[in-house]
Amino acid sequence: MLWLIHEGALQLKSLSRLFLFVLLSCLSASAQTSTNDGFRSLQVDAGKVMGEIRSFQGLNGQPTPVMAGLPNLVRQYRELRVDQVRTHDFMGPTEIDSKFEYTNKDLADLIPDSAERAGVVKAGNAAILFPDASADPEKAESYNFGPTDKVLAAIRESGAEVYYRVGRSWGADMTPPADFDKFANVTRHIAMHYNQGWANGFHYNIRYWEFWNEPDGLFWTTSPEQFYLLYAKTALALKSVDPALKVGGNGLSHADPGRYRDGFIEYCAAHKVPLDFFSWHTYADASADPYDAVRLAREVRGVLDANGFFKAESILSEWNLSSDFRADEKAELRGAHNAAYIGAVLSYFEDAPLDHAHFYRGDAAWMGLFDRQGQYFKTAYAFKAMGKMLETPKRLAVEGTDTFGFAALAGRSADDKTVQIFISNYAISPGFTGKKTRLPRRTDIVYRNNSGYNLAVDNLPWGNKAFSIKRYRISDSQNLELVEEKSGSGGKLKLSNSLPTDTIELIVLERE
Repeated sequence: MLWLIHEGALQLKSLSRLFLFVLLSCLSASAQTSTNDGFRSLQVDAGKVMGEIRSFQGLNGQPTPVMAGLPNLVRQYRELRVDQVRTHDFMGPTEIDSKFEYTNKDLADLIPDSAERAGVVKAGNAAILFPDASADPEKAESYNFGPTDKVLAAIRESGAEVYYRVGRSWGADMTPPADFDKFANVTRHIAMHYNQGWANGFHYNIRYWEFWNEPDGLFWTTSPEQFYLLYAKTALALKSVDPALKVGGNGLSHADPGRYRDGFIEYCAAHKVPLDFFSWHTYADASADPYDAVRLAREVRGVLDANGFFKAESILSEWNLSSDFRADEKAELRGAHNAAYIGAVLSYFEDAPLDHAHFYRGDAAWMGLFDRQGQYFKTAYAFKAMGKMLETPKRLAVEGTDTFGFAALAGRSADDKTVQIFISNYAISPGFTGKKTRLPRRTDIVYRNNSGYNLAVDNLPWGNKAFSIKRYRISDSQNLELVEEKSGSGGKLKLSNSLPTDTIELIVLERE
């Protein structure tokens, strides 16, 4: 009997220890995988590729100085992995017949410093491609190719593709060409110079030729019908050089319906005028909404398809949080708030019916990404982080994001040795009041669980092998800096961190 009592006591003690061990194990596991209230739950299946990450690293603004005192940014453009440079607002180079005057009000608004403006006027007028309207477009000596040659060479040196905008810069004379046929012929010879070697030229294979910029704004002063006609003549002239060239237009302001959007597309369809792409712009001054561009892209795609242009590309050739380049907006344009906006928008582009995009603006001029010494602003770091994502192009699905500003993108490298997750946390500033616009402002924007993230990554491609974890952050105080480095193993990752609004994080997992 005593033995039975003793044996029972031992069994009870063993069961108690076992229960305690299981309980502690459960508590320990719970502590390691616990989630934080107010944090967003993000899930990535690293074993499931859903497509390829597309590049939207296009910029307006050349890497060479647009005016005296600005830096050469060829190296920086390479670091950002800029894929296209749109030749708009180059203030002279690449332009056929622009004329700049010191007293032009629009130019004075853009460049208030009198000495700088005088320099731009002088250099701009000296850089025009076809300076004498009475000259013979068939003769090589009628052209002034030198300044444009240098600019396009620098774009190519930066690793970017030239996206050639045919038209005028801001602040130039906006009077339409006097002779439409001659203008089209000059454009044809420019394409011959850069693509076929004419007049001691090059074989750059410039694919995209965009006609004009914002005819619905300040860049066209006669009727839409006259605009259609000049486009048709220019498009056909370019196609006569090479039918494979992609010709389109028209850099429409805000993609609003009307005679320069619907009317222009309908004209091209009715008259069988080539339209390989339609280009348009949007700035978020009215809403500060990072999803506006996606909504507009869907609208533009619908108009193109309705007119039979199913293969025509949709190109957003200008975009930014704001179009206001005044001095009191510089902090906003260069800071962490705009960086987070850029990060969210670039992420949303991945699922938009959009083929290319060009941020305005890339260089060290007004609204640019760099200062006068070539140093990065926060906004440049946003592009650099997204450029890093192109090193892991096998796109992985991310669950838990929204369209209000909490955006994420995940990718895996071609050799399956690296997985990266890009997270941007943007929110419209409290008290923001935008102007009225045609695109209705969304009324369902509510920010929930956006103070951080609980990230779960499963099925890492290297199985149970050890891997490194590095976190880089862009914020008010950080410039894509390494904020944490540690090791992991087990084929999966759970990571939880605070992520305030106006912050971007790049998480890099690499097999050791």
